[in-house]
Amino acid sequence: MRDRDTIDAELRRLAAARRSTREHGRAPSTREFDALLDERLGHRPEAPESEPLEASVVRPYRRKSVRLRFGLLTALPLSLIAVVAVIVAMYTFRNPPPPAQPPAEAPPPSQARPNPAPPTAHPPPLDMVDKAFIDALKQEEVPIPSREYVTSHGHAACDFLAQQQNFADAVHFVQQSSVWDANQSAYVTAGAIVSYCPQYLPTTSGDMRQASQTPLPDLPNIQGDLEGIEGVLQGIRDDLQGITGHQ
Repeated sequence: MRDRDTIDAELRRLAAARRSTREHGRAPSTREFDALLDERLGHRPEAPESEPLEASVVRPYRRKSVRLRFGLLTALPLSLIAVVAVIVAMYTFRNPPPPAQPPAEAPPPSQARPNPAPPTAHPPPLDMVDKAFIDALKQEEVPIPSREYVTSHGHAACDFLAQQQNFADAVHFVQQSSVWDANQSAYVTAGAIVSYCPQYLPTTSGDMRQASQTPLPDLPNIQGDLEGIEGVLQGIRDDLQGITGHQ
């Protein structure tokens, strides 16, 4: 163990070095002072350990580095926003929006007014013709299953007369394809001729009687009903004239 004078000299040297480091802003190490004091007091100095970097020196450096990184990360979005704003401003300055075009002026209305079309005479509505046809059959007590049933058989009778202009055969055709008997079929056929196909209408009662002379085994009483058929035809004519007269 060293003598006291040597230890005191070392202590004075370390104190001077400590003052020097303190003046330069550094924290001096106290390990050597502790070892000399222990030796001065007669204790055996401990084995030196690997001295870690002092916290007073490392911590400020770490704090500065963390602040620097955080500042860079914070400034990065702001710089990107500034760059985008500059690009948008440059694009807007270079490519200004096109000026709004004035709306196209409407062509001036022509002073000449078009002449109104002359009114045309329209035939009576079909539903009125059907109504007059059905009302005439009801007056003669002809069964009416339905409106469509009566009108469809009336048009079928006209289609038959377009191929074969024979009133008796047309009556026979209507009777075979309907629920009506011979007399009722004759009324239906006569009413269909007046309502839908007046071009097949006999001009005189003599023509009607001559057409009924054809032998009809299924219509034995057709000749006796000709007077009634003529009355039905006249009634339908009157109904149609009344309808067309009010148009």
